[in-house]
Amino acid sequence: MITEVEGKYIMAIYEAQMNGIVGIGPKKMAEIMNVKRPTAYEVLNKLAGMGYLKKDMGKYTLTEEGMALARRVVRNHRIIETMLYRMGIEADRACTIASRIQVNIEDDVVELICNRLGNPKECPHGRPIPEGVDK
Repeated sequence: MITEVEGKYIMAIYEAQMNGIVGIGPKKMAEIMNVKRPTAYEVLNKLAGMGYLKKDMGKYTLTEEGMALARRVVRNHRIIETMLYRMGIEADRACTIASRIQVNIEDDVVELICNRLGNPKECPHGRPIPEGVDK
């Protein structure tokens, strides 16, 4: 199980890779996460030690296991965010709340929410919602 902070790192790397950026170094990650470089380096190395990231020439990318986790976390986040938005919560606030629970919610609960929402394809910010694991 990963922490909320680790989930945010995984999401940041996933987003970068989806935008064609291959590998993120500790300096860039520190900027993205608004932390000091040693903090970013520590979290990146921890995630690498867990098998979610690989390091090549000082830059980190998602492993196959990391990519699967990232898709799960991104899916969870965007479905929760969509649910909250449809309940009347402003999109940015819904995003912040979703970030707090995206890594600790059970898959079956996310699927139930997704089904009840009519299987949305995008979050309130217009970003695509990845397909579920069994789809």
